[in-house]
Amino acid sequence: MSGINLPSTTQCKWAEGESGNYTFPCKNPRGDGSYCEYHAAIVYETPEQRKARAEQARAANNAAKRIAA
Repeated sequence: MSGINLPSTTQCKWAEGESGNYTFPCKNPRGDGSYCEYHAAIVYETPEQRKARAEQARAANNAAKRIAA
C-alpha cells in the first residue's frame, strides 16, 4: 500500500477506489467532522433522504428518456 497520498489533517477525507487503491480527490476543507460539507451530506443522509434522492434521480432519468424518444 505504499504510495497512498493521505489527505492533510484539514482536508476532506472522502475516499474513492477499491481494494486498497484509494485516492482522496476532494481538496475542500473539512467541516466539523471528517468530510467537507458536500460529502458529509452524502455520508450522513438518513434512509429517507437516500430514498428521496434515488426517486428524484429516477424521475429525472425517466424524463430524459421521454425527451430523447
